[in-house]
Amino acid sequence: MRTYQYPVGGWARGLRLLAGLALLVASAHAAAAQQRKYLVELGAAGAYQSFDEDLQLGGSGGGVGRIGLWLPLNFSIEAEGLFTSPKTDVGSTSVSVKNFGLSGLYNFLIGASSSAFLKAGIGSTKYGSDCPSGSVAGGNLACGSSTALLAGAGFRIGITPTIMARTDGMLLRNRSAGSGSLEPQTIVNYGASLGVSVMLGSKPILDADGDGVLDNRDRCTDTPAGASVDARGCPSDGDSDGVPDGVDRCPTTVAGAAVDTRGCSKDSDGDNIPDGLDRCPDTPAGVLVDPRGCPRDSDADQIPDGLDRCSETPRGAR
Repeated sequence: MRTYQYPVGGWARGLRLLAGLALLVASAHAAAAQQRKYLVELGAAGAYQSFDEDLQLGGSGGGVGRIGLWLPLNFSIEAEGLFTSPKTDVGSTSVSVKNFGLSGLYNFLIGASSSAFLKAGIGSTKYGSDCPSGSVAGGNLACGSSTALLAGAGFRIGITPTIMARTDGMLLRNRSAGSGSLEPQTIVNYGASLGVSVMLGSKPILDADGDGVLDNRDRCTDTPAGASVDARGCPSDGDSDGVPDGVDRCPTTVAGAAVDTRGCSKDSDGDNIPDGLDRCPDTPAGVLVDPRGCPRDSDADQIPDGLDRCSETPRGAR
């Protein structure tokens, strides 16, 4: 079986390039959230493609053009075209190879302006001109067209808020239809690309309540100014008194106590038992109270302790 020219070296170079960019992204500083909302991605890249050995084609450089539309929940769709002109093993003549595809992507946000992605889709590959009678599209003669399944992964690295360096690794799987005595044939090609994407129509994501969590991730968009929030943008309330931490001036209020707007306990009768826990909230001033906030009367003479000048009066005495 014949082999195509330079398959290992070319593909190995592509893998080394992807690995280097992966390390670059991994070492980048991660921010709290994506800073912009993307709409349209327009990109161009240089590419290298290696071919299945049955095609008798050498690896070749080429170009990629793509346009994508970003959707909610970090999904996007894109159409792309890949063009290369590899040489055949026999005669060193060039063959024009054109790949067109439509893919769905899921984007993993990394920091404020970078992302990684996985993609999968379907397309078409055209090898050279139409095949002569009796040949197989996409077969050993490297001619004709066939449906292509494609898969890939890659990275985007923010250069400016709207311009990104992008690298892709690609796999394209073709299946010929077969003709006459020739059996259907599966062909797998690999490729890598490095280029630039421009994000058209992108806009900064706002932070309406100024809590540091952008609106696209904020589940509580009306947080009071100064309140401490969690990763979802919702206020934290350590003592569960309804006044968020950061605004609460008394962050250790006893559970169940009524509080004022500062988060501090209210005590209407001044007996040191906060409203909400006080079962007798209208105790006269100076009266000693029990843990429920109700007056104590040690000698049961109807004069509460604190006001009773003779707190050891015998029972029954007037």
